[in-house]
This record gives sequence, C-alpha cells and structure tokens, in this order.
Amino acid sequence: MIAMPVQHYIKHAYENEDASINEIARRTGVCWRTAAKYARETDWNAPMPTTRARRRPVMDAVAEIVDTWLLEDRLLPRKDRRNAAAIYRALCKEHGFKGGARTVREYIQKRKQELFKSEGNVYVELDHPVGEAQVDFGTAHCVRDGKLVEVEVLVLSFPWSNAGFAVPMPSENTECFLEGLKRLFEQAGGVPTRLVLDNASAAVVSIGEGEERELTEAFMRFQSHYRFRADFCAPARGNEKGNVETKVGYTRRQWLCPPQPLNSFEELAEQLAAEALSDMERVHYKLGRKITELWQEERAALLSLPGAAFEAVRHDSAVLNNYAQFRFEKATYSVPQEKPKQKMLLSVFWDRLEVRSKEGELLTTLPRHYMLKEQPIDWLAYFEIYSRRPRAAVHSSMFRYLPEAVRTYLAEATAEHGNASERGPRVRAVRNALMKSYSIEQVADALEALSPEARTNPANIELKLYALCPENRVPEPIAENYTPPQVALYDPDAAVYDRLLPVRTEEAVTR
Repeated sequence: MIAMPVQHYIKHAYENEDASINEIARRTGVCWRTAAKYARETDWNAPMPTTRARRRPVMDAVAEIVDTWLLEDRLLPRKDRRNAAAIYRALCKEHGFKGGARTVREYIQKRKQELFKSEGNVYVELDHPVGEAQVDFGTAHCVRDGKLVEVEVLVLSFPWSNAGFAVPMPSENTECFLEGLKRLFEQAGGVPTRLVLDNASAAVVSIGEGEERELTEAFMRFQSHYRFRADFCAPARGNEKGNVETKVGYTRRQWLCPPQPLNSFEELAEQLAAEALSDMERVHYKLGRKITELWQEERAALLSLPGAAFEAVRHDSAVLNNYAQFRFEKATYSVPQEKPKQKMLLSVFWDRLEVRSKEGELLTTLPRHYMLKEQPIDWLAYFEIYSRRPRAAVHSSMFRYLPEAVRTYLAEATAEHGNASERGPRVRAVRNALMKSYSIEQVADALEALSPEARTNPANIELKLYALCPENRVPEPIAENYTPPQVALYDPDAAVYDRLLPVRTEEAVTR
C-alpha cells in the first residue's frame, strides 16, 4: 500500500486535472494498476485495523501439548490448576523447550480466551514489618493407588521478603497443626516475632469480644515454647492474612500441580522443602531483588529456635474390648498381646499412637489412621481430550498414573516403532472401553492378556474385556450324579427345526 498523500494526489489529478492513468503513473512512479485502483476508488472510508497474527514457530512443536494440559487442568478444581509459569517450567524440563516464558504466557492467555471464559483476580497490596509471618492451611490433590486424595498443606509466609515454606499433613487437627508449625520454623531456621493466623479449632477454643480468644492448652504451650506473639483474624476475615492466602494458592499451583504422587508424607515434605528453596531464586515482585537476598536479611530478625524440641502430643486413654481392641477417632486399633478389658494410656502424635500400660510402660506403637478424602480419576474425561489430540496423550501430566499396560499400549504407537498412525485408534479404543463402563484397571488386564499383535485390533480388546468380566463368564458345569446321562449329555440337533420352515423348491429359488 502506498502512502496516503500519494493516493490523494492520484485521485486529485484524475478528477480535477483530467490526467490520464498513464500520465498519473508516470508522474507518481507507480505501476498502471496501482494508479488505476486509486484513481477510480469510490469508497475512501478508513479500513478497520487488523492485527496480524504473530508467528511463534517455537510454540508450534508444543502447542498441542500445552492445549492438552489446559484442558486437563479444567477437569481439576480451579485452585489446583497450573499457571503459565508452572507450564513454562514443565515444558523446559520435560520437552527441552527453547522459547521464553513470555512466549508461553502470551500463548496461554490467548488460548484460554479461546477455550474458556477468562476470569480475573483482584489483589490488594499490603505493607508488613520485617520478621512477621502468616500461616494457613490449604488443600491440594495428590495421587495414591490410582486415586486422587486430598491432603492438607500448612503454609508459612513472610510478607516482607515474600519467602514461604510448606509442609503436607493428613489433617488439620491440633497435633498436625503444631507439628507442621514446628517443622516450618525449623525450615525457616528461626521463629517469627509475630504470627497471624485464623481462628482454627487447633488453636482457638472460643472467640470473645474484639481480640479476646480462649486458646487451647496445647497451643498456649507451643506459643510459650517458641516465644512468638499470636494475632488472630476477625471471624470470616481471612483477607487480614492476605499474603499467606495468596501463598497457599501459589504453592498449590507451582509446586503441587499437576497432582503429585503421594508415596509418603515425609517424601512429599522433602519435595516441598526443596521447591521452597528453589523458589527464592526469583525476583521480588515489588523490590526488584532476589527473594533469597531479602530472606537473608529478614532471617536475621527472627527469634532463635529453642534448645529443646517441642513434642506435639496429646494424652488420652482407652479400654480394650473382648477382642483386645480399642476405638479411637472412629478407627479400630488392635493390641493382641494384651488381655481384654484393660485400660490403656495413649500418647497421641500426628502420625502414631504410643500405647502404654497403666504404669506407663510402652507396649506398642501403632500408626495413626486417617481417612483421606479420595475420588477415582475420571479417565473417560481425560481420554475424551486425548482422542482429540492423540499425539499429546503420552505427554499428558496424568499419563504416568495410568496402569503400566495402558501406558505401554499407547507409547508403542510412535514414529520410532513405525506405527505412529496407530496412536489415534489406540486412544479411541481405550476411550470406547471406558464409555462402556469398563474401568481402567479392567482395560489394563485385557491388554496384558493379549499378545502385542492381537491388541492392535480394537475388536480383540473388546472381546477380551467381555470374557474377563465376571458377569459375562460361562459357569463351569456342576459336578453331580443325579441328572440322567441322556439329559446331561444331550446335544441338540438344530436340523430338526428345519421342518418348521416352509419348503422352498429349486424353481422358487431361481424365480
């Protein structure tokens, strides 16, 4: 397109000077077609501005993977979804992504607007003294034994430096809360001078007027042991500890999304501790310095850890029944080496029960039972996504939680094996089985029972699933001797039923 003054001159010369197209083209140095276009133009309204789509060749290789992750995260609660920074790190770590974080962020922002309704959050900027902290529980989903389980995550944040630490716990009871705080103080290497927290039952018995609180005995012992000042939020005013509220969400999205395997709480705690240290290498959102530098300054303002370790323990008692068992918190515990009807003393820790005799002798130590909220993974919803993007299935964040036989079945369809075109049919074969109410474990059993050659045909998988399901199995003959042999061994002759059919002559057939 030529400049607007040239367009204006062409139109002026054509309309007011009666110049020919050839003459105008010679004067302006443009080609005849261009001169004719603007000389004869009748609509001079300004065109609607358009934005040329930016080319991101570096994203083309991973766009399908990112789209799959976004669709997968949509199946999780909003608080469990990854943000752009977490997706960028996963791309770099798992797929050797060479692009920049901004490229990924812009792509995700655009794709979310196309795939979902965009949502906005409002944040309030606060100012905090050095050495003060906030603490709060949050929830996150992990995977254990092929199911999603909900775990509690206790988060300690230091608003001045924006440093944070987290520890997973199975519950929000008093023992878990105090043990978690103790571990967080040890990770931080000191105790905050002031701690802001909500009115959880682990610390507060009742709420009085204004700032009056009746505290639990255990929390008062804990506070005296570590010498910090505790301030509690007003009821239903969690925004008074807004920094840790934000940090809870950040911890969940950055460190626990996608859902992490829960082999043990100790292993998950080590993982979160490593993430907390690594996270300090980023730059503070406001001060422009690395968080680790600010943390070293703030750490100097913390109270020192006490010399004696605090034991978060509660003492209780129970009486054995006739089966040498006792009930505690809706769970049954067995002490088979002891006689029934005896009174036992219990030392209740966050993860175990120490059972003692009336004289205080330690008899046994039992793991404390927790009923974690769990739910099966909705594999059908995931395979609906994979069926639209088969190539991205093996790069799915949930792929590692599939049974091994299903993972192998899908991973075999690659270019290296020369059968990449089978990826789509294989994904759809699993999806179709799930749509017929077969479980992912049943699909895995069927794949294991088939040879590699046989399972390339989806029909064989369906037949094997039908045969493996108990409700479809043909029962074995009952061994008995009272049925007459001529009945038990009777073999029906289907030919006798031909007499019921009309006789068809050869002439009728040819006709």
